[in-house]
Amino acid sequence: MTVMKTRSTRLWNTLAGASLIIFLVFTYGVLFQQAWVHSFDNYWYHTIHHFATPPLTAFFTYFTKLGNVMPLIAFVVGTCLILLVVNHPKASAFLFINTLGLAIPVNTIIKSLINRPRPKLAHLVQVHSSSFPSGHSMSIMILCGSLIIIVNAFLKKQSEKVMLDLLFIVMIILIGISRIYVGVHFASDVVGGWSLGFCLLRISKFVFSKIGGEPL
Repeated sequence: MTVMKTRSTRLWNTLAGASLIIFLVFTYGVLFQQAWVHSFDNYWYHTIHHFATPPLTAFFTYFTKLGNVMPLIAFVVGTCLILLVVNHPKASAFLFINTLGLAIPVNTIIKSLINRPRPKLAHLVQVHSSSFPSGHSMSIMILCGSLIIIVNAFLKKQSEKVMLDLLFIVMIILIGISRIYVGVHFASDVVGGWSLGFCLLRISKFVFSKIGGEPL
């Protein structure tokens, strides 16, 4: 058990370190308007829109709204209440602090500092803030990452863990793609949101692992 825990910690640290490097590299590229960022954004925009169809447009226009602030808050509060009812207060606090205490305020601060303009494209949904890093991508990474940690800490059946883990990973990917598809984010915004979100998740997991009570 100790060996498995050590390996898990090393994997978390490795992924968090890689995520931090990715975030810093993309932040530098965005701030100093590097040509490779422009090429990266163009490539993924055209790749994703190569598959555009009216049904897919309708799907992503709806799906991307699941990551809006109000649906996010409603889902998190509801899930936290359920965790409290089933006697998992630490998991409830973990989810609440990560999503509403970290993801939203940290993203707001960094967006205001970098102040990257949105893509000059037709926006299929309304947006009001700057572009980098993507708030939806960052929030869904922290939300689904937190749920993966909670699921793996408390569920007994391996098949249920795998099924839910895959569902959460698909959610992370689809929300990110949706932001590019509906024209409100560059691909680099999405990568920035994912990578920063994972870094914050790792820090939170480390802090909560030092707090007594149920394991996370």
